Amino acid sequence: MDVLTILKALSDETRLRIVSLLNGHELNVNEIVDVLDMGQSRISRHLKILSDAGILSCRKDGLWAFYTVVSGNGTGDFLMPIIERLNGGIYESDSRSLESYMEEKSEKGRAYFDRVASKWDSIRSEILGGIDLNREIIKSINKSKVTADLGCGNGELAALLLERSEKVIGVDRSTGMLDMARKNTGSETDGRLDFRLGELSHLPVRDGEVDTAVINLVLHYLDVPAGGIDEAARILKKGGRLIIADLSIHKDESMRSRFGHRWLGFSDATIREWMKQYGLKVDKVKNFRADNGLEPFIYVCSKI
Repeated sequence: MDVLTILKALSDETRLRIVSLLNGHELNVNEIVDVLDMGQSRISRHLKILSDAGILSCRKDGLWAFYTVVSGNGTGDFLMPIIERLNGGIYESDSRSLESYMEEKSEKGRAYFDRVASKWDSIRSEILGGIDLNREIIKSINKSKVTADLGCGNGELAALLLERSEKVIGVDRSTGMLDMARKNTGSETDGRLDFRLGELSHLPVRDGEVDTAVINLVLHYLDVPAGGIDEAARILKKGGRLIIADLSIHKDESMRSRFGHRWLGFSDATIREWMKQYGLKVDKVKNFRADNGLEPFIYVCSKI
C-alpha cells in the first residue's frame, strides 16, 4: 500500500465525492455520470486515478466496467476512517441523488416487466434457444413441502413446481407479471399457489419458511445478485435446497438493450463464492448449450 499515492489521489473534491458514492455501491461510468451530473471524460479521468491508486476496484462485464471502493485489505482499512468523515453537505446531497436515481431505475425495471408480461414466453424462448429450462429445473427438485419461485414471472414454472411441492410461493416485483401469473394458473391449484409482490432484495417471506427456493433467469437483472442469494438463504430451512438457473458468462451485449440484462452471465467461481459466503454448498451442476450459443446452467445447492 502506497500511502502517499492514496492521499494524493484523495486530494480532490470530485474524487472524494466519487469515493463516497462508491462506498458500498457498484456503479458503471454512465451511472456515476448521471448521479453526479458531470461529463463522462471528467469522471473517467478521476476513476483512472482512483483505480491506479488502488482505491477502487473495477469489474469488467462485456463492454461495461463497474467500480466500487476496495474492501477487505490494508487499503480498505486505511480508507474507512476517511470515508466515514465524508458526510453532510455535498456528500449527503450525492447520497440522496443516488437514492433517487436507483429508485427511478427500479421503477423503470418494474415498468419493463409490466410491459412485456404478455410476451414473456417468447422472450424466454429466444434467450434459451430451444432449451426447456423449466422442465430441467423440475427434474432437479426433490419433493418439497413449501417451494418459493423467486422472480416467478408469468407463473409457468410456479405451476409446474406444484408437481413436486404441496405449496408454492411465487414472488415478483412486477404487478403485470403477477396478474399474468394468476391468469395463467387460474383456480385449478386449490389454493396451493400463493403469489406475492416483492423484491428479491427484501423478500415477503419469513425466515426458514421454505424447503426449496428457485431463482430462474433472474440474477442477471439484479444490481446486486449476491443480495438475492442472501435473501434466498434466509428463507430456506436448514438443509433446504436452492436451485439457481441462469447463463454462463457470454459476450452478447444486445441482451442489455433488448432485454434489460445488467450482467452478461456468471462464472462458476462467482456462483461458488456466493454459495460459500451465504452458508450454502453446491451439490450438483448441469450445463447446457442453446441453439443461439448461450450456455444456461442449473446449480443445485443446499443450506448448511
